[in-house]
Amino acid sequence: MQTLGQTAHFNIQYDETLIGPDGTPNAISRAQRVMGVCEAEFGILASWYKITDGFGPDNRITIQIVADFAAGGASNNGYKGSNTVIKIGNQTSNANAVAAGQSSCMSLVAELVEVFASYRNQHGNSAWNASKSDGEGLSLLCARERFGTGYALFYGPPWVNRWLQSSRDTQWIGASENTDKNPVSFGLSLLFLYYLKNQLNHSIPDIIAAGGDNLAQTYQNLTGKNDAAAAFSQLINKYFRPGSTPQLATENPFPLLEGLRRDVKLSVDSEPEGKPFRVDQGLVLTSPFFTCPKDVYRWYLDSAPKKVTCIAATRGFGLPIYRWRVNGVDLNPPAQLEQPNVQGSITVQAAVTTDHAAQPATSALQDVIVNYGVGEDDFTSNLVFDLPGVVGHVDLSIEASASERFASSDVSWSAESLTVDNEILHWEARYYADRGRCMKPFLDVAARYIRSDAFFSLVKTLPDPPQEYTRVIRELKQAAAGIATLAQHAPDQAQELRHAMSSALGITPAVLHDLGGANIRSATAPDQAQENVESTKEQESE
Repeated sequence: MQTLGQTAHFNIQYDETLIGPDGTPNAISRAQRVMGVCEAEFGILASWYKITDGFGPDNRITIQIVADFAAGGASNNGYKGSNTVIKIGNQTSNANAVAAGQSSCMSLVAELVEVFASYRNQHGNSAWNASKSDGEGLSLLCARERFGTGYALFYGPPWVNRWLQSSRDTQWIGASENTDKNPVSFGLSLLFLYYLKNQLNHSIPDIIAAGGDNLAQTYQNLTGKNDAAAAFSQLINKYFRPGSTPQLATENPFPLLEGLRRDVKLSVDSEPEGKPFRVDQGLVLTSPFFTCPKDVYRWYLDSAPKKVTCIAATRGFGLPIYRWRVNGVDLNPPAQLEQPNVQGSITVQAAVTTDHAAQPATSALQDVIVNYGVGEDDFTSNLVFDLPGVVGHVDLSIEASASERFASSDVSWSAESLTVDNEILHWEARYYADRGRCMKPFLDVAARYIRSDAFFSLVKTLPDPPQEYTRVIRELKQAAAGIATLAQHAPDQAQELRHAMSSALGITPAVLHDLGGANIRSATAPDQAQENVESTKEQESE
């Protein structure tokens, strides 16, 4: 056994004879990882246990990285003063040094928790005995909270499933089992401790301080109530029906909430799918920047198909059933609970804007095919889709809703808007060089007299503003056009709607009226469009 080094509270040793899959010793890398975190973890766990003595330079804990155990990943001999020993299995055959290091740190926390419990047991506090099911549950909870990735890598499927898939005997809430080897009893302990932490909102230090002879006593010390088993079982059985609950993907399914306290979080991201390809090109007389003279430049239009990934996750749900909509159309077939992937196709109406160098971008509603795959992964739902054959900027609204499988019929939902940019308009190199040359003196002069970074950041993007801006403008113009169409048939209602919308957006009804009129007219030539903008500015100044 080789000594790697000492810290304030630890001696770190490792077995140099342990050889990894690549033929080289690997216990030293595990020891180095543990040595890098041991003092920080000692400080955190000691504060959780409120331990201030019994450990230090005269009572160092020896940590040994040893050959793998026949069962379990680590052990300790309890608190023995200067002879306290924690042994951690090396995971010798694990070729992933980072993963092995994370699991080694997780094992350190699990064993150190039990050493602290042993110290407390020897000083008059019998709670959290490491040889009982509640003590093992606390050890696992602390290990998972500190090194969740290492915990998942080492243990795999959550322990709480062992109790959830059983007859759900709650006897160990009122009387801890006198062993730490039964996954059913310590799986129940782990689930109950997360119930105290995330459902009833008690911190880990408070749970440790309130520790009694069993979980029911700990619950009573925290809440003042004596219905631990009944309250816990009623909640669990409501959301996870006995005999019908699939394997949970987490040790901690809490909190379980009702109504508006629950929510759905939605993330949306698009990325290229395949290489762009040329769909059009040409020459046009234009100005790269408003201070530049016009010249003839070559432009290129490429199609750049995108794959969109949407991930929906819930808070407050036990077994969520997800439903998806794209531009108001339900997926068909929908996602199915516990099915890894469902594929299908729907047709939606979407605003598609196409770029053209010689005229303003044109937008129109059209039918768009959405090819998708949707399924579940660790109780999140993942929607992945593309838009085959569409060239343009496609405005979409993605909605994800969730309801409970058993507990209630209430539905929560979330929505995100995005523009899928399936085309790219770009120019020859001379265009960008001329734009930079014209832009620099303007910005140099403006910077000396005007302090408005946000404005000039926008100016720098001209004449190619970001798609976030253009999508908002398009949606605003479409809404205004809808009001303009309504005004042809019901002018009073249109006026009320226009005033309500303009008030909410902080713009005048006249501006909204002009936007609607502009959107239903045919496309205007670039020069004429600029004249219209200048004319509008003059009218507003008057």
